[in-house]
Order: sequence, then C-alpha cells, then structure tokens
Amino acid sequence: MLGSSFIRTTVAVAAALAAMSASAAEYPIGKQQIQGGMEIGAVYLQPITMDPEGMMRKASDSDIHLEADIHAVKNNPTGFAEGDWMPYLQVTYKLTKQGDTKWKAEGDLMGMVASDGPHYGDNVKLNGPGKYHLTMVVKPPMQTGHMAFGRHIDKETGVGAWFKPVTLEYDFPFAGIGKKGGY
Repeated sequence: MLGSSFIRTTVAVAAALAAMSASAAEYPIGKQQIQGGMEIGAVYLQPITMDPEGMMRKASDSDIHLEADIHAVKNNPTGFAEGDWMPYLQVTYKLTKQGDTKWKAEGDLMGMVASDGPHYGDNVKLNGPGKYHLTMVVKPPMQTGHMAFGRHIDKETGVGAWFKPVTLEYDFPFAGIGKKGGY
C-alpha cells in the first residue's frame, strides 16, 4: 500500500509540471535596464486573450504579446519599495523591421495582470520573421483628470518628483513563437 506522503508528493509534482506546461514561453528582448528608479525589461510571447474583450487586438489577429515589466529598484525616489510593480505609467512602443522602411507597428502598452504578475502589454501583428527594432517610451502617470496618480509632496510624508520620460531601444530577432501551448 502506498503511503499518503508518497501520494501527496506525487500529486504535488504532477500539479507543478502541469502548471509549468500551461505557462507560455517568454522571449527576452535585450537586457533589462535601470533608469528613473525602475528596472525595465521587455519580452514577447504568444498572443493572449484579454478580458475585457476589445481592450487590444485579438490573439487570432496577432503574432506576439509584447510586454514591458517595470519594477521599482532599491531607494526608488517616488516611494515604491524594491520590486514593486510601477502602476499607472504611460508606456508606448514603436516596432520597425530591418530592411523594410515602410512597415511599422506602434501603440500603447496597457496595464494588466497575468499568472506571472502585473505588467504592461499589447498584442501586436508583426511583418513576418526577421530582425526588429523596438523603441519603448516610459512616462510618469498622468497628472490631470480622473486617471491622475497623485503623490504626497508635504514635508512629513512626501516623495520625490516623478522621473523624466525614459526611452529604451532594443534590437531582436523574430522567427515565430510556435504553436500555442506547444512549449
């Protein structure tokens, strides 16, 4: 008779393997950069399905899901703890393809959450395999209107000023992402 400890271990291992096989492979785009009190990284993976529907291009009409992972570094001047996701940022992207001066894709990376945590992202239709150039601009939260993200500025509880806009540039190859779920 099998012991309950063995059965629990077997079930736990099976669950962990199932979770790993269900996750999508992320492909890094360049190296993470530290700017403006933030660690900023870019990756892509298979296109994803979003809720609410219509938030971005449909997965079936896209080649990749482009992501920006943006977290506070130690001693972040705007009050975020090391490792905190930086919310409400304005993140835009522009993609161009080497050898094709007419093609480009550009837009906003929107805040969202997935099984690996919050990030900024968008589904994107590329122009086939090849070498691509990504320009990503990260700006502080809006400072007007109902979507403003305020910060304390009084002597007792205030934090530093928002960072100046940050522009990051990356070159990366795209050969395809394979069949969804086939990782």
